[in-house]
Amino acid sequence: MNRFFLFTFIAVLNYYSIIFGSDFLKTQGRIIINEHSEKVLLKGFGLGGWLVLEGYMWNCNIEHASTTRMENSIIDLVGENKKNEFFNVYRKNYITEKEISFLSEQGFNALRIPLHHRDFSPNLGQFISTGFEILDPIIELCREYGIYIILDMHAAPGAQNSSDFSDSELNGEAELFTEINNQRWLASTWRYIAEYYSEETVIGAFDLLNEPVIPWGYGPELLRNIYERTIDSIRTVDPNHIVIIEGNWYGNDHTGLFPPFDDNMVYSFHHYVGGSTDTTTMYNQYRTDISLEYNVPLWVGEFGENSNYWGHNIKNFFERNDIGWSWWNFKSVERISSLFSYDITNEYQILINYWQQGGIKPDTNIAFNGLMSMANSIQFDSCRINLGLSMALIDTSYYYYNIPFSNFSPPGLLPSVNYDIGNNEIAYFDFQVEDPNKFQEQSSAWNDGWSYRNDGVDIQKNEINGREEYYVCCIEDDEWMRYTINSNRTGNFKVMAEVSSFNSGSKLSVQIDTTLILGPINIPNTNGWTNWRIIDIGYLPISNKTDIIILANNGGFNLKNIIFEELDVSLIPMELKLNCYPNPNNSILKIAWESNFILDTELNIYDLLGNKVLSDIVKSNKGLNQYDWYFNSNGYSHIPSGIYFVNISTINAKETKKITYIK
Repeated sequence: MNRFFLFTFIAVLNYYSIIFGSDFLKTQGRIIINEHSEKVLLKGFGLGGWLVLEGYMWNCNIEHASTTRMENSIIDLVGENKKNEFFNVYRKNYITEKEISFLSEQGFNALRIPLHHRDFSPNLGQFISTGFEILDPIIELCREYGIYIILDMHAAPGAQNSSDFSDSELNGEAELFTEINNQRWLASTWRYIAEYYSEETVIGAFDLLNEPVIPWGYGPELLRNIYERTIDSIRTVDPNHIVIIEGNWYGNDHTGLFPPFDDNMVYSFHHYVGGSTDTTTMYNQYRTDISLEYNVPLWVGEFGENSNYWGHNIKNFFERNDIGWSWWNFKSVERISSLFSYDITNEYQILINYWQQGGIKPDTNIAFNGLMSMANSIQFDSCRINLGLSMALIDTSYYYYNIPFSNFSPPGLLPSVNYDIGNNEIAYFDFQVEDPNKFQEQSSAWNDGWSYRNDGVDIQKNEINGREEYYVCCIEDDEWMRYTINSNRTGNFKVMAEVSSFNSGSKLSVQIDTTLILGPINIPNTNGWTNWRIIDIGYLPISNKTDIIILANNGGFNLKNIIFEELDVSLIPMELKLNCYPNPNNSILKIAWESNFILDTELNIYDLLGNKVLSDIVKSNKGLNQYDWYFNSNGYSHIPSGIYFVNISTINAKETKKITYIK
């Protein structure tokens, strides 16, 4: 081993030890700690749809779209070999170093990875390495970037509930609970996984069973027995890793699971329902009844499928109570609430149509091309990143601070959907910003168009000649969006808006830097929600970083683009309304004038003989401007009493005032 390689190898080992140390995460009372006894709050995402499939993440609409049924549908289209070829590409592209690097840069520190038992043990007593071959490269990357992994048994032998995401049989039951051999199978599978990873400190915990639902006729003691059997099996080979247990009824009913029965145990629940400010029930149930009473840590294995606003408020509640969390989901097809979303390709749409509508089955080549186009579209560089969600979950400034969504600099076209990233009433204002009735009849979308972004702003998508376009729709009275414009230079612009409406009486205003307001501007009835018309708003000066708000004085319209056109102000005359005071003057002369634009302005002062006694170039801003001339300052104290002329000139205006100076 040469010296350079030896030093590099030692440096890498030291780097890994700094991130993860040489020991495992442990529980200590109501928190999780590292080897330095520092609190670790696990914050990250669940990799739904990677190893355990769910139909809605693919928009495939297969009945009871479990992993097995989805795979069988693919086999029916392309055969076993091409199915395997597709999944090799799909799994490779789903999560790579780019995604993990992004998570680390944003400040997340955990990934919950749903597992299917068959990748480790396809039959009772049979063990294979497929799962390890898939996981190990990701584990190495997570070690490099400081991300803990929570292994989650999402599809247990026999299925732990009757839902498709546990890969249960269609119209079947949770046979994990009805068949003793499935319980043995689960325990042996976890023992196999735990033995393989017994020394792996990157793995933060084993989440033993995702969302169990005990069948009618069985009591909670059965779930406890399954957990005890599984933990005993793990502890024969691995005394170190944290074990996480979830309650009955999709994780939330922990009846019969107290007191704790392992020294390194975390209780987990999942949270999807209720408004973001309705935390009383959560506090009483999860913190008081579990964490405080039994002195154990809590972890939210799943929460999400809601707006950025909802996620920000809910995660704040969790963190105030030392509860770590994992947002669901990481990556899905055209889903605004995932961290990453990817577009449906034309080739993949053929398969969606077939799965949804039936009809003539696509031939093998067409079907395979559709699958591969989807597998390639999930790559990091092809995905849309929900930066608003990332900021809502990890950035404490989200509540009060906005950042630009795009780096727009006029002139040009600013899409209305590219309003700033930030909280409601900070980056935008909308009357519905979350869904407090998720999974209930009263459920309603916070983004009525269900596209592009995950805020309360309603965004619709159209496809014109194969090209997607997005616009803000369904705008109500008093709703608004904020846009930060980072101009490369100061300038004056004519501003227009591309609008549509079925109403008469809609109006909008534009506010710039909290002071200047243009409008209200009448919006015509265009006789169609996608019959677009361009309306004039007025003239705006743009200087460096400028803050613009589009406000609906009267709603009932759609907004597609804000258009900035460079303005030749030399053709637009204006009045400077020059005022010089006090006059007569003996010390400080205040020179005031108004401007309709941002303009280079020449200021000159002459005596009666036409001699120039002061000359300066200043920048006029839109509105009132002022320049102070100090007669007694250095350089001007020699000026004699007398009559002087103050001249202000711009490219489109000129004005002169006579003043009297008396020493």
